[in-house]
This record gives sequence, C-alpha cells and structure tokens, in this order.
Amino acid sequence: MMESRFEEQIQRIVRLMRIIDAKDSSQLQGALTFYDVIIFACQAMWHLRDWILHDDEFGAADSEALKQDILAARSLSVCADIANGSKHLFLKHPKVGTGVAISDRDGLHLDTRAGIFQEFFYIECPDKSDEFHDMEIRPFLHRCMDNWYAIINRHHLSNVHTRMVDDRP
Repeated sequence: MMESRFEEQIQRIVRLMRIIDAKDSSQLQGALTFYDVIIFACQAMWHLRDWILHDDEFGAADSEALKQDILAARSLSVCADIANGSKHLFLKHPKVGTGVAISDRDGLHLDTRAGIFQEFFYIECPDKSDEFHDMEIRPFLHRCMDNWYAIINRHHLSNVHTRMVDDRP
C-alpha cells in the first residue's frame, strides 16, 4: 500500500475510472451499483484537492496559485457540486450556480457480441446552456482527470525531474 499521499488518491481514481470505462458494468456483481461507482469517482476526484493541498511532499512553490488553478478548472467545480451534494444530501454553497447533479435520465449501450453493456448517466446543470449540461459522465470525468494532470504537472515540485504520467487504459 502506498503512503497517504496525493498519489494514493490518484491511483484510487484511476481504479474507479477503469470500472467506469468497463465494457460491461453489470460485472460489478451487485456489490455496487454503477451509480455508486460514479459517485465514488466524483468524490475521489474532488477530494484529490485536499490530498494535494495537505501533502507536505507535494511541494507547490506557490500554494495560492495552486488553489487558484484548482478553482479555475470549472470541471472540478462541477465535480465538487456532485461530490458534496452526494455527501451532504444538499448543497448550502454550490460552486456552480444553484448546484449540479447527475440526472435521473440515463441510457444504455448494449452490444452483446462485443461484450458491451454500459449504463449512461448525464450531468444536469441549472443553466441548460452550460458546457457540461447533458454531458455523459465518462467524458466529464476524463476532463476532470485531464485538469488534475495539468494542475499537478504545473505545481508539483517535489519530483521536478518527473511528470505525472497519465496511465489510464
């Protein structure tokens, strides 16, 4: 097991993303619903912020600039509303308008010959013209991961000679 550092949380997110991207989400064997996994991924994705900000070995030269970059990544604010809304039942202080949720509307991609059984869930924003409104959860979460990798590569100074490698499948 890894030390309690931001890398541990990234690996947890990567594992959740592998489940989310699976061709057959029914293989969770009833232990979790796919919706549960989506919520866990949103929570882990947003809480990476705390791991990075409180990891003494992260070594950001300018912690205020790091915080501002996190706040500027709008996908992460949307993710925060989903994560905090699921954790607290409702949002007192949403980051995006009046809050974002995962829509009750879902869909299905079924291709038994290709072994594909995917459930689709969509982002629901208060502003219907929002770029994330009606976005399916997979591309949305990948956008969040892209934002995190960019932020980490811009601010992580404890391993200057390396960059976080995007090791998603």
